Amino acid sequence: MKQVSPDLTILIPALREEKRIGKTLDELASLLKKDPLLSKIEVEVIVSSPKSTDKTHEVVRSRTKKFKNLRLLMPGAPLGKGRDVQYGMLRSKGEAVLFMDADLATPLWHVSQFYKNYLKGDAEIIIATRNLFKHHKSRLRRLLSNTGNALFRISSGVWVEDSQCGFKMFSKNSNKICFSRLTIMKWGFDMEVLTIARANHLGIKTIRINDWQPIPGGPFDGGKFLRTAFSSLAELSYIFMNRIKRTYVADKKVPKEDLPK
Repeated sequence: MKQVSPDLTILIPALREEKRIGKTLDELASLLKKDPLLSKIEVEVIVSSPKSTDKTHEVVRSRTKKFKNLRLLMPGAPLGKGRDVQYGMLRSKGEAVLFMDADLATPLWHVSQFYKNYLKGDAEIIIATRNLFKHHKSRLRRLLSNTGNALFRISSGVWVEDSQCGFKMFSKNSNKICFSRLTIMKWGFDMEVLTIARANHLGIKTIRINDWQPIPGGPFDGGKFLRTAFSSLAELSYIFMNRIKRTYVADKKVPKEDLPK
């Protein structure tokens, strides 16, 4: 008998998230049971977590009974968030696939909101955007963030106000096209994914997340912010060159047999 695909996959990349992933999964399990829409569909939950010295994997396994379908994927030694997301996205089974951060900076009620928008069929990709002037308190960070986003628009041809929010939903088709061509394995992967989408004429819809909250310990905290910003500039140059060379353009839809199991 042919196996029916889940309606929705929710993917959570989790590197050394021992202290947060349990609470996140508990709240997600509650949402999937109580939400009027999500409780009526088949949902697959994936945690993509590389090897680490903490107890992230043990915490995930301890929540298995709370879900109808929870999978822990281990992509190997730590390499970057982009690799962990790509690994999970290409192994997802859902007709729609959402990846979200483990820190719940974007509140979970938006899962249902995004899925409702996906069902409308307006676009193959739906992404969350934030008001960066509101959320970034320092002038330097606002300046660098908005300069970076302006450069992203020029380099990629994707005119969105915020490319980096970790809450994005893809149709099965757009997931295969975008993530099979992803080459940036660290923080700049969001920018490359959206560039690949635009190169292949995939519709992108944005939803403003007004209740997003910055969580301590992120990649842009303290001195890490400047290092991440300069790294992103180098990745933008790389993305722009690939766009000019049409590296991202798919000749055809990615066949199922070419994707990892």
